[in-house]
Amino acid sequence: MKKLMHVILMAALFSAQSTNVFAQSFNKAGRTAFQFVKIGVGARQASIGEAAISIVRDVNASYWNPAGISGIATSEASFSYATWFADTKYYSAAAGIRWEGIGTFALSFSSLDYGSITEALVSSPTGSADTRTGKSFTGGDMLIGFSAAREFTDRLSIGATVKMLQEKLFTYDVKVFAYDIGTNYDIGYKGMRIAMSAQNFGPSVKWLEHSNRSEGYELPLMFRVGTAFNLVNEQDGLFSMGGYHRFTVAVDAVHTNDYGDRLHVGGEYWLGSTLAMRAGYRFNYDEGNLSVGIGLNQVIGEMDVRLDYAYVNYTYLESPHRITLSVAY
Repeated sequence: MKKLMHVILMAALFSAQSTNVFAQSFNKAGRTAFQFVKIGVGARQASIGEAAISIVRDVNASYWNPAGISGIATSEASFSYATWFADTKYYSAAAGIRWEGIGTFALSFSSLDYGSITEALVSSPTGSADTRTGKSFTGGDMLIGFSAAREFTDRLSIGATVKMLQEKLFTYDVKVFAYDIGTNYDIGYKGMRIAMSAQNFGPSVKWLEHSNRSEGYELPLMFRVGTAFNLVNEQDGLFSMGGYHRFTVAVDAVHTNDYGDRLHVGGEYWLGSTLAMRAGYRFNYDEGNLSVGIGLNQVIGEMDVRLDYAYVNYTYLESPHRITLSVAY
């Protein structure tokens, strides 16, 4: 209990410090490339306010905290789709497997499709005000990753991801390799876990061979510290309402190199083992603060199938919808 109080105190101090930073108006937006890697993958994760690094322990953890894939029991696959801004589409897929005695491994893929873009010149050769050429072009972003995690004790997991990132627009494209690392620790009291992850370690990139910006653009480096605990659980919760009700709370503090510090808070309620209801809130965001979602889980034969949906509220931009289908077998 003494160790638990120390952990809670440290988490409270960290959150208080982050909240104090939120009052500052300064941010570092516009410094980084590959912005698509900041799009939260998975409807479950989005619906709990992206407070995901300690609570999510399935194949989708490869996008948040690679240590979390150690929660895969045998093998899993997941597919996600999101409608994004300006008629763009975001797709992702991941598959993972546990290799007993060795570790857990996962492959991940995601793509942001820009769709068809009308080509236009700076000025028309004929002097017309309409500079469109009648042609179109496209572009998109892509991530391909490989994650590995290992349980070093019955409570501590450590994982890492190596990934190739690509951005392409018209005839220009750039590729770079980046790396993630993460940890997940089970305290052993009321389902409490503490997790940390650092994402997108890699070199700076330049789009053009000749540019007045010789240093290039950095990747969006993200540091996350999170915790989750069972508020309601029959066996291992602060409160018990019978085996039919479970409620888990998660909190993440996020530090990046291109914005001020942020705080993510979310909760997930399970009615039995079939229906989940979720909600979350992201602090210090200009848009996309409040999120809600629902999940349905069904055992079909030897497969555990889950369908998740998330809605994130945006005021000035089009609110995106996310859907994820996951299968464990």
